[in-house]
Amino acid sequence: MILVLHWIMAYIYMDESGDLWFNMNYWNSKYFLITFLISNTEDEVDMVMKNVYKWMAWKKLKRKWSFFHSNKESVQSVKRALDLASRRKFFIVSLIINKQNVPYEYKKNQHILYNNTVKELLFQCEKRGYINSNGPVYFIASCKETNKYLNNQFVETVKSAVSKLIKFDITIKSPESSKWLELVDAISFSLFQKYEKVNFDLYSVIKNKIVLEKQIF
Repeated sequence: MILVLHWIMAYIYMDESGDLWFNMNYWNSKYFLITFLISNTEDEVDMVMKNVYKWMAWKKLKRKWSFFHSNKESVQSVKRALDLASRRKFFIVSLIINKQNVPYEYKKNQHILYNNTVKELLFQCEKRGYINSNGPVYFIASCKETNKYLNNQFVETVKSAVSKLIKFDITIKSPESSKWLELVDAISFSLFQKYEKVNFDLYSVIKNKIVLEKQIF
């Protein structure tokens, strides 16, 4: 049984894995998922990622990116990050999409599908009591979109999902600006490996932190 932590203040860090292209070429993913990491602090994970960086340097595992990006790091490095993180106080929620089951109207409006999936996951968090409506909620999303209009549309959709919250603050950040975003990238990657590759190796390290894992299509 997983103990869900209930905090007055919550930080939600968001990332996704897979793509939302529907022409089903061999390089497109079969699954797409949105993942939240929910914590009550901004600080605790810094020491986790610093440990990972030092360990990678000691093992001479070169980073292939300007920040920790799980798709470009060694499996050992990602597993190290997940293992150290699994001992910290936070929990994970995720919604999974099997792209073959997505209705036609969404296939032509990928941004609407994306925004509504994030909105649904926030709704599930509030409904299940994972975030406290009486306290401040800080939502930090990893920046994937450079189009200002689409980013504004995303922000408005997210805000509409939590209109009952007393205080809700949303920020879109570059992944390299936050160790938490680097970590939620690793977590999302581990879930993606489970569904896309039927590979549970990374997922098994962090599964004790997952309180909601739901396929919606």
